[in-house]
Amino acid sequence: MSALFDDLGRLDLDAHVRRWSAPEAGRAEGAVSQWMAAAQQFAARVQEDPGGVPDARWPAIAQAWSALLAAAERATGAQHNEWLLRDLWLGAWLLQRLGPRADVPFLDAATVLDRALDAMPLNPREAAVLAPRWRELDRTQILALRMIRRLLAPVRPLAPLLAEHPRHDEYEAWERLAGDLP
Repeated sequence: MSALFDDLGRLDLDAHVRRWSAPEAGRAEGAVSQWMAAAQQFAARVQEDPGGVPDARWPAIAQAWSALLAAAERATGAQHNEWLLRDLWLGAWLLQRLGPRADVPFLDAATVLDRALDAMPLNPREAAVLAPRWRELDRTQILALRMIRRLLAPVRPLAPLLAEHPRHDEYEAWERLAGDLP
């Protein structure tokens, strides 16, 4: 299983897709650093020339990326939303360069927004009460407020694509709190 982490920097995008789509990848063990390296290398290959990727390849790329992140989370835990944040940031980056594609959930701004909002550690009302006085809070509450800021960040550049989204008002409510968050 540890061979999955060998030569990550030498793999091209197709090789990453094959490696992380393989059934054994979902059962792999490994240290957090190994999984972070795998995710970083995969993302780097996707970012090399996203415009040159044929439309027909995006579903396989998205599936392999999701499989990699799911295996990483299964093997190491959520790591303070590390895997989710990597997914949100890559999706946001790709959307800014390629624009949305209705047939590829990986390239759907609504998916980024929904996943970010679903992961919020507090509801907007709780956050609105806590945020202005964050310096008085305990560490756990401060970290929850910081996570809100981190989850909003990849969505922010996609806001123009989300004006008609059913959860746009919810996103706007969070954005109004952003200035008070630690």
